[in-house]
Amino acid sequence: MSASDALREFLIPLLTGWKIQLGRWVDSAKTDRFAVIRPAGGAPAELVRRPQFSLMLIGALNEPAQTAQAAADAIVEAMRASSGSLVFLQPGEPVFWATDDGRPVFEIAVSAITI
Repeated sequence: MSASDALREFLIPLLTGWKIQLGRWVDSAKTDRFAVIRPAGGAPAELVRRPQFSLMLIGALNEPAQTAQAAADAIVEAMRASSGSLVFLQPGEPVFWATDDGRPVFEIAVSAITI
């Protein structure tokens, strides 16, 4: 299993009702919530791999930013407690921004260690 697949599996139980996508955000209904896992490189691939990711949580249109923020905070806390099938997960602090149509977005930098 790849590191991005393992991260996706880790997130599924934390993001009930969110559409999880890999690589890029593909919008559909404005009432949907999205979690987008984007690989962001990492250290050279050796025996121990250290992939980096950007995780974007995109809330629904006209939804309070607190909904996406609560999901971001829950993910950070879950990563501090466990790394799922990965050796290690380290989240950065969530960063807020908004889409052009006003949907709240929280982006989290994630560092992983896998073998």
